[in-house]
Amino acid sequence: MMMKSVTFANQKGGIGKTTTSRHQFWHFVEKGKRTLGIDLDIQGNFTRTMLNMAAANGIKLPEDDFGRPALPKDALVASGLFTPDNVAQPLQVGENAFLIGADAGMLDVERADLDAVVATGQERFSALANDYDVAIIDTGPSVSGLLVVALSVSDFAVSPCKPDRDAVEGLMGFFTNVRRVAERGTNPRLASLGVLPNQIDKKRAFHRTTLQEMRETWGDGVLPVELYERAAIDVAKDRPVWRTEAGTMSRSVAAKEMMAVCACIANRMGL
Repeated sequence: MMMKSVTFANQKGGIGKTTTSRHQFWHFVEKGKRTLGIDLDIQGNFTRTMLNMAAANGIKLPEDDFGRPALPKDALVASGLFTPDNVAQPLQVGENAFLIGADAGMLDVERADLDAVVATGQERFSALANDYDVAIIDTGPSVSGLLVVALSVSDFAVSPCKPDRDAVEGLMGFFTNVRRVAERGTNPRLASLGVLPNQIDKKRAFHRTTLQEMRETWGDGVLPVELYERAAIDVAKDRPVWRTEAGTMSRSVAAKEMMAVCACIANRMGL
């Protein structure tokens, strides 16, 4: 099976892109898929999670200035994906789990010629497709060339969106970039899987009304699942919310909601 890739994106920060990326990654790993996580967010929160997971799995890693697990110098990092002749390989962080972590060199990628960056990235992705079943791409909140690059190498895109005006505005920017990639002809296979309603507060009438309006306006463009504000999800940084600290399955509402979201996205990806 050739690798399938999905980008999580919305040009608004704090609306759950990294949280959903982490959980979709864990979902595929637990399903036995050789899963590649790619962090194109300069903040590197997805990378931090994966490095902590690697350390917990007994993988020896160097440490940063704060004593935290760090990326080895020979591991493939995000900027290396778009650098010609880079032959480094992703870091294995667990069984079926691999990482291309965020790095400072991504800023240089931003300043490089976009067409050249996209061409190099697509060539590298074609090579990686032989070694992995699925790739999860986490992106940053800004309007950036890296987002266009991510969409240019992805098969699918999902946009988490909180039901408020600022998040919906960010969503409009995301759809603009999807159209931009399509119009450039750089990735004709790119398909939007839909908007993921996220961080919904049932107690807020505005959230309930906005969610209803999103579904009525965009129809099938909104996934038939949603995520509500849950404390358990907020603290699920280094393990999936459906796993307890002991590693057993959680029966919490948050766990059931997240599992339903991940299964829905996987199904729409044909996995």
